[in-house]
Amino acid sequence: MLSKKIILILLSYFVFLHTANSQLNSSHKFFESFHPARIFSVEISTTFGIGKSQNTFLFFDTQYSLWQRPQQFLTLKTGGGVGFMRNNFGKLVSFGMPLQLVYAIGKKGHFFESSMGCRFVLGYSLAEGFQLVPFIMPTIGYRYQIPKEVFFNFYGSVQYHPNLGFSPLIGVGVGYDY
Repeated sequence: MLSKKIILILLSYFVFLHTANSQLNSSHKFFESFHPARIFSVEISTTFGIGKSQNTFLFFDTQYSLWQRPQQFLTLKTGGGVGFMRNNFGKLVSFGMPLQLVYAIGKKGHFFESSMGCRFVLGYSLAEGFQLVPFIMPTIGYRYQIPKEVFFNFYGSVQYHPNLGFSPLIGVGVGYDY
């Protein structure tokens, strides 16, 4: 039974690869309009004081294109930012770094996006000193891109840390492609 499932998964994977390779190549003008190679954005995210790990951050992010098709793409998002946290370690002034894979699908500048990744946060409090707080962060959101001009996204997430549990999070980002 397990071997049949594995064979079915492998067959589905090869059909997907064949379908993806038969789509338009990256020289098609649609890519130039809606799929930039890099996006710089300024992002603010907050838990609004809900959950055991409360935080608010301002991030400066860059997204690098990894894979593209006419109506979908995959990017790697990384950057850095500063913020404040309140959790089991106390009140922390923090530096954070997101690292996420973002998948988007849509058309005419409107995209549904989902991502999986993490945030590594280095915080400092007078009571506890330095604390490294990594979070796992799956996200779901909406993205709008005006070609060669403005980028906007809005997302919701649930951040997770083994000692702090789950906390809901929302974020908004604006930027430009270059």
